[in-house]
Amino acid sequence: MTLKIKTFSSVSYKKCILCIFILFLLIVWYITSFGVNDDELTIKYNKSEKRFYVNSSKCQMVYVEPFNAEFTKVYTPKNFTRCSNQSDLVTVHFDSILKQYVLHVDEQVLHKLSQSESNDFACFYQNITHGQSADRYDRLGNKTKFTHGYVVPLNVEGMLVECRSADEKRILQEDAFSFVQYQKPPPNLEIDRKASVIMYGIDTVSRTNLRRLMPMVFEFLKSPGWYEMMGYNKVADNSYPNIFPILTGYSPSSAENQICDTSQPGCLDEIPFIWKEMKKNGYLTAYAEDTVFSNTFNYVKPGFLSRPTDYYFRPLLDALEKQTNKLYCPGCKMAYCLGRRLANSYIFDYCRQFMQRFVADRPIWGMFWSNHISHDDFSMLSAMQHKIVGDLLNFEKDGSFEHTIMIFFSDHGSRFGPIMRTKESFLEGRQPIMFIYLPPWFREKYPQYVEALAQNQNRLSSNFDVYNTLKHIINIEGLVEDTKWSYDCPQCQSLFYPLPESRSCSEAAIPEAYCTCHNYEEVQEDHGTWRMAELVVDRINQYLQYNNLQNLCSSLTLRVINITEVHQNLAEFFATVLYDRRTEELQINVELINRINIYRADAECVDDSTQKLFCICLSKLRNNESTPTIQ
Repeated sequence: MTLKIKTFSSVSYKKCILCIFILFLLIVWYITSFGVNDDELTIKYNKSEKRFYVNSSKCQMVYVEPFNAEFTKVYTPKNFTRCSNQSDLVTVHFDSILKQYVLHVDEQVLHKLSQSESNDFACFYQNITHGQSADRYDRLGNKTKFTHGYVVPLNVEGMLVECRSADEKRILQEDAFSFVQYQKPPPNLEIDRKASVIMYGIDTVSRTNLRRLMPMVFEFLKSPGWYEMMGYNKVADNSYPNIFPILTGYSPSSAENQICDTSQPGCLDEIPFIWKEMKKNGYLTAYAEDTVFSNTFNYVKPGFLSRPTDYYFRPLLDALEKQTNKLYCPGCKMAYCLGRRLANSYIFDYCRQFMQRFVADRPIWGMFWSNHISHDDFSMLSAMQHKIVGDLLNFEKDGSFEHTIMIFFSDHGSRFGPIMRTKESFLEGRQPIMFIYLPPWFREKYPQYVEALAQNQNRLSSNFDVYNTLKHIINIEGLVEDTKWSYDCPQCQSLFYPLPESRSCSEAAIPEAYCTCHNYEEVQEDHGTWRMAELVVDRINQYLQYNNLQNLCSSLTLRVINITEVHQNLAEFFATVLYDRRTEELQINVELINRINIYRADAECVDDSTQKLFCICLSKLRNNESTPTIQ
């Protein structure tokens, strides 16, 4: 049930500043007094038979028509913007005999940039060095001059490049490069073939938006060997608590209780991430993201003290964000370009180098995660589809798919913005993409696992199943008998085994607030719905008081406004509640209420990622009043 409610923020001990909020309540509504059951809630969709991703006795996950009328009203296609119109003056080539990278200078580009036929120029690079911190670069090395054919030393993992005119007074071009330096496989590496695993992830992509905005990518993902988990359902609100279970088998709260508090320095180094298991079993490991601030393990988290994987991109990214010119797309908070290249291009290059160097010779595991493409604006996906399909085609051209199990996935769908005002927004945010590719040799060797994965495409699955699948890949021959599966979902299993046909969200460790297995219907506003809204707002205020935030964050008060609207500190929420109309008893977990618009600027006075959802800092209350709107 979707409601549009208007609220305002008030402060009792200082001059009251009216702040109107829009509160969206999406309710999986069980009315105990009327005994409503699932059969009675079954409805028609657009006056035609419903279609489902999953249709079982315990889960009916509705298929959303991508280009419905509501979506077309809020969608404006975006055009791809290049970071630079200049051709590359310096390029990188890997010499397969030397096993080292070589820098090349293009004379034609040089002549064009220098506006001279002379080859007089000067190019320098600065080595990006690591410091004691695993998450930051230490410093830039001294400028080292190079010419065409320069062999990059093995200790250089990243560099900033600058080419100048012969008199060194005019900069011709600046650039930056990262290097996955080759290392020989250990002599005791097992001969038996193991599947490499590459996880290529994009923040904020639902399966519906992939179909809408990246049809070329979707078509590629229909190729032989690809399997879409159409019943995949997220288990938490935002990125960190959805990625964390995939990589650890724990929810963040369970990890805090069982291992350590991840908000404390050093804790993340103690967490049993899947890459540690991979490394123990002979895999070479890598991890990369394309934004520093919103990085999964650094946003309101302390990050890592020690380098977590064999190849770790964050220190290089830290240097890129601080040392190159940044370009932002309209309305975006994350850098779109770092110097001459897309922020995403750096991690794609890193991923491609990682596979090119090692995948044919030894098992590798890597996760390469892009935030900036779609986090701030869902419609940016339409501008990036050629880039992403190009990445996938390049992997194919390199032959990497011959060796690799690739997981192409997201953490969740859109969580804020205009798309959240559509009726299907509840489904949009909770159904991220999850595609799994199996290489030909794997399909031939393990037909029973292929059959199970194909069968599981239309069955309910969760993040914990993906973790179990990664564990299964490590022990694909079943040689280790004491394999430990996901901690927080004892009933979860590898996707290479048939999932139960009649599986519920609770059996997949999916909280009810995020479960998309229920049929739902829109209920018109009445006294009962407004009463629910009042109770939800009251619970939010109680939450703020319980966490001693009343001196930092403004309380919320629900008001019915019929004629005018004043939009100050606009806040929008989704809440899922269990409500008894007769007794007015309401059950809700406040921490599972979703904030569906951008709130970073309003919540700077608190550090906790959950508390930020509900806090509007007193210091951030807006004094300017907007023009009243007649309704």
